[in-house]
Amino acid sequence: MLKSMRALTVLAPLCGLISAQPTPRPSFLDRARIQHGDSVVTVTANAPLPLFQAIFAVRLEYGWQINFESAPCYSPFDVVDDTAPKWRAAHPNEKGVTRPAGGLFTGTFPEPKEASDPKAERLALSTLVEEYNATDNPGRYVLRVDSDGQFTVVGTEVKDESGALKQISPLLDTPLTLAKAPRSVYDTIKSILGALESATGSRVLFAATSSSLFRTTQTTTGGERVPARELLKQALANTNRTIQYDLSFDPDVPVYVLSLSPAMREENDGTGGRRLVPANASTREP
Repeated sequence: MLKSMRALTVLAPLCGLISAQPTPRPSFLDRARIQHGDSVVTVTANAPLPLFQAIFAVRLEYGWQINFESAPCYSPFDVVDDTAPKWRAAHPNEKGVTRPAGGLFTGTFPEPKEASDPKAERLALSTLVEEYNATDNPGRYVLRVDSDGQFTVVGTEVKDESGALKQISPLLDTPLTLAKAPRSVYDTIKSILGALESATGSRVLFAATSSSLFRTTQTTTGGERVPARELLKQALANTNRTIQYDLSFDPDVPVYVLSLSPAMREENDGTGGRRLVPANASTREP
């Protein structure tokens, strides 16, 4: 009995020390991995937002123009603490930073015979979204196809404070009224985001890899009670470039971030390396 009590006395501080150690951060992939089989493509992602990482890799693999709107996750079932261990140790009772509670996701889809085949692209994307929705990763998504054939992956469900799935209204579904007037594409987008904030109370920051194209291209985009998404696409269409957008969400601020980038394709540079070329100028490798 005495020996048992001594053992417990030794183990108790040790257990407390173990429980006090910060949880190690997971090791994520820097980019999703794509493997080509005889007739099936396998995409392996491991990231806080694994569906986005998978879509990003597929974009570059085939030169596809795909828009992505993150599900605005906020509950402890969809986001986890990502505070630096050193800072957390010094501020144990303060709120740190969070990240989406994603992790590993592996999806498969039929190998497209032609990268330019919209039916093959639609099948690949819808399959990836369906397989993602069957996992426990944060957010549930749908694939939307515009009348012009453009694809957008949109977050439509999140987990609430009880862990139950909850339907949400995508931010860019919001109908807006924007006067038609000559503006640059850049100013038009800023006007759209300003109207969006007034209508919903949600702040949206605008980030573009290069704003010169948007500042020099003119447009008269506008209308009454037009979905923000449609206004945005109309403005971008005036550039005559294959521009895609990503709408992310930061629950800590909270704030949305709209990012724009040209659709690109990654291909062999002829020296054993890889290079990016505009999607509309690339050709599929044999």
